[in-house]
Amino acid sequence: MRLTTKNKFIFIATFIVISNSAFAAQIKKQMPPVFSFRYEPEKVLSEYPLGLINKREAFAHHGGPVRKLILPNGNHSWLYSTGEEAGIPEIYILQFSDDGKVIDVMHKSLHYKNGHTALQYQFLQDVTPELKMTGPGPGE
Repeated sequence: MRLTTKNKFIFIATFIVISNSAFAAQIKKQMPPVFSFRYEPEKVLSEYPLGLINKREAFAHHGGPVRKLILPNGNHSWLYSTGEEAGIPEIYILQFSDDGKVIDVMHKSLHYKNGHTALQYQFLQDVTPELKMTGPGPGE
């Protein structure tokens, strides 16, 4: 089939529209908060968009992990460390599903005896907002 000038124009215009739509969808995707001692861990965990961010996007947003881990459940995870410059070391662990999406974020700090997870915060906020976890965990 021979492409005429009109068909070439239609093909190029269609390609541009599809490309712009895909780019706009990427821009609209909610990116998670950054891991920093300046941000409250509760805010990071409660606002992290679980199930939406893939490994490539997590790497582009957070940078490379300090370590790559395999959790006891077999899921791959990336460990990030922050707060050393302020003397408050904190650890965030991104847990990935088999298809490479972030399904949970775990947080551990010297301020908390127990770790906290994004699933905990988001579940509690959905069920009963006044149950939002703040401060030390159980056992403190």
